[in-house]
Amino acid sequence: MAAAKKTPAKARPSAPAPAAKPEGTGIDLVVTPKVSGFRRAGRAFAGETRIPLDELSDEQYEQLTTEPMLVTYLADATPAADAEAADGAPDA
Repeated sequence: MAAAKKTPAKARPSAPAPAAKPEGTGIDLVVTPKVSGFRRAGRAFAGETRIPLDELSDEQYEQLTTEPMLVTYLADATPAADAEAADGAPDA
């Protein structure tokens, strides 16, 4: 009986982000590090982080979306009121 080979699992790359930073508001770049505490583009990442595209320069966007240690994708921004309701914070 042959022994099964143990091969390490290959990292699955994230979906490719657009080459150029999209224009407009209401879009977030969602960033998840493969290692907690990973730093890139002047930011530290631990868990899923949502960054409005308005806060990123073109250079920072490129650094984040091309970094193999980060999984990134674009998503619609969550309005502040919806985020507070999801956290259980009382309405003002």
